[in-house]
Amino acid sequence: MPLFDQLILHLDAPPHDGPWNMAADQAWLEQSELPVLRVYRWTEPTATIGYAQNLTKLAGTLPQWPIVRRWTGGGVVLHDADYTYSVIVPAVHPWSQTNPLDSYRLVHESLAKALDDGSRLAGPEDLIENPFCFVAPAMHDVVRGQVKVAGAGQRRGKLGLLHQGSVQQVTLAEEFWPRWAARLAANVRVTQEMTASMIERANELTEKRYSLASWLNEREDAL
Repeated sequence: MPLFDQLILHLDAPPHDGPWNMAADQAWLEQSELPVLRVYRWTEPTATIGYAQNLTKLAGTLPQWPIVRRWTGGGVVLHDADYTYSVIVPAVHPWSQTNPLDSYRLVHESLAKALDDGSRLAGPEDLIENPFCFVAPAMHDVVRGQVKVAGAGQRRGKLGLLHQGSVQQVTLAEEFWPRWAARLAANVRVTQEMTASMIERANELTEKRYSLASWLNEREDAL
C-alpha cells in the first residue's frame, strides 16, 4: 500500500557539491506542500557525517574528500559510486508525524520491495556498532544476505521529516526511481527543476550553513 496519496519525484540530474545537496533538501522541506522523493548526484566523491557526530573523533578515519555535515542523524556515508536520495515530508503533511522507528521501517520496506532482489530489512541479529554507516547495519536498514545495501539518517521537527538515504553495492537502472516512486505514492508528479524561490533558499543555506567550517566543526551557522 502506498505511503502517500501524492508525491513529487525530483530527478535532480546535474551533479552538485556536498553543501548544495544538503541545502537543496532543506529548501524542499521548507517550501514544498507535498512529499518529495529527490534523487541526486555529486560533483566529486564526498563524505557526509551525521548531525551529532564528532569530527575530531573521526580524524584519521575519513578519506581525503570534501566533508559536509548533514542535518540528519546517522553515521559517516561515503558518496562515490552510490545512489543518493531523500524522502522529504513537510510539516503540513500528517505523515511527517509518523513515529521515527515506523517511518524508517516503512520507507526502507518500500525500498527493499522496489529493489526486488531478495533484499530485506535488518533485524537484531544484523546489528553492528561502527561510526561508518555502511559497515554497521542499523535496525530496519536494507540488507541483501549479510551485505548492507541501503541506510539513511533522519531528522524531524517543526519543518517536517527529512530522510536522507544512500543505496550502495547494487546497480540501479534509471527506471528504478519512477518504479519506487509509484510504490511510495498513488499519484506521482515528476520534475527536474526546483522553483526559483527554492533555489534562492538553497543558495542562502549553502552560504550561511552547509559550506561553513563552523557548521562542519561545531554545528554553528550564520542564519
